[in-house]
Amino acid sequence: MIVCVDSEECPKKVTELKSTERKLRNELVHLQNVFLERLSRTDSYNSEHRNSKAFVGFSAYMSEGFVDGHSKFLSQGKSLIFDQTETNTAGVYNTNTGIFKAPSSGMYAFTWTLCVDSRINDGGIGEFGTELVVDGKACGKLHADTEHAADDACSTGFVIKYVRGGGTVYLRNIYEHQGRILSKENQTRTTFSGWKLN
Repeated sequence: MIVCVDSEECPKKVTELKSTERKLRNELVHLQNVFLERLSRTDSYNSEHRNSKAFVGFSAYMSEGFVDGHSKFLSQGKSLIFDQTETNTAGVYNTNTGIFKAPSSGMYAFTWTLCVDSRINDGGIGEFGTELVVDGKACGKLHADTEHAADDACSTGFVIKYVRGGGTVYLRNIYEHQGRILSKENQTRTTFSGWKLN
């Protein structure tokens, strides 16, 4: 409410009040914009933080119908392909290429178990060697060998390694093999798994 003493004073007070009102409205709009910008940055940070803490991992194996043909033609330096997955968050492991692609940088754990079949003889019975390759560099090896028929063998490797976002990890055969890889539903599986630690 405006109280004026004379008729000249009232228009001046009304003009001053309107000017003050405009300034306050502009200040309010500015504060709203600042608040919304900060809220947006906080939401973006929280979203990224949540995504960086989300579980990343895969667990793959060679199916019984796939393993014989795959291991028969697996030459030195070729990638091992695990055609089935139990877990594969966001498709980080490719069952066609055998390659895991890290969605973000961090420390990752990888484990693989290689079993060899002692019942198939093609120049020798079950003997394979593999290595884990991270961004083109070998960083873990294992060897599985059975010396006697009907005496299957398995070996397991485990590596913890920093992988950059977009980096690739896979297993490859490290020498000419004998026999076949073993992976049977009623007996044992040849597997490859990995997950982000942080």
